[in-house]
Amino acid sequence: GKESEILYKYVPGPFMRTLVKALQHPEQDFLLIIEEINRANVAAVFGDVFQLLDRKNGVSEYPIAASEDIKKYLKDNGIDDCEELRIPSNMYIWATMNSADQGVFPMDAAFKRRWEFEYIGIDENEDGIKDYDIPLQKKEDDSHEWVKWNDLRHSINDKLTAMKINEDKLLGPYFISEEKLKLVEGKNEENANEFVKSFKSKVLMYLFEDAVKMRPGDLFDENAIGRLRFSDICKKFDEIGQGIFNF
Repeated sequence: GKESEILYKYVPGPFMRTLVKALQHPEQDFLLIIEEINRANVAAVFGDVFQLLDRKNGVSEYPIAASEDIKKYLKDNGIDDCEELRIPSNMYIWATMNSADQGVFPMDAAFKRRWEFEYIGIDENEDGIKDYDIPLQKKEDDSHEWVKWNDLRHSINDKLTAMKINEDKLLGPYFISEEKLKLVEGKNEENANEFVKSFKSKVLMYLFEDAVKMRPGDLFDENAIGRLRFSDICKKFDEIGQGIFNF
């Protein structure tokens, strides 16, 4: 019966939906944001749209032919001039990428040439977290020693830089989310244990398993810790806090 029939229908994606809005409203600006663009093979994902990235005065210099499905979709949305596709000057495409992430796809030079790049430094927007204190080791009365997160972050990054670790492997201001930092805002001891647990599983694990995987002894003080095993590092952190580091 008809209930079991399989139907195939064109479904527009984010690019096409944004393009249609830009064509429908030329007096307004529209922005398509692609987060972590290098998490996929972008040349394959963009397909023919790759050609539209060459722009002159904001408009695609070289159009591509529209498929029958796209023509129908455009006509259904009141756009009659739909034989060819161009990105209009009121449609912008922004993308983010982090070259430090593992398992990403490299972008070829031809694709990169069609973009304007802006490098965001590791300390960008650090003013937003400069006043947050975080708990470290416990004291005899079960309270914690506290240190400015931004100060500790800079100390770790300075050591990593001295080890010639690339900037994109350093700790950014929001490597610990602001939501987590607010848990201990005002040196809130009530949430200190929960924060320390999160700090070990996020910051210490990243440093040990990614940033200094091949040379943990350059960052972590083996004399203070005993053995450079992650479990030992976490255990010693509870006792001596930032004393686990070689700075």
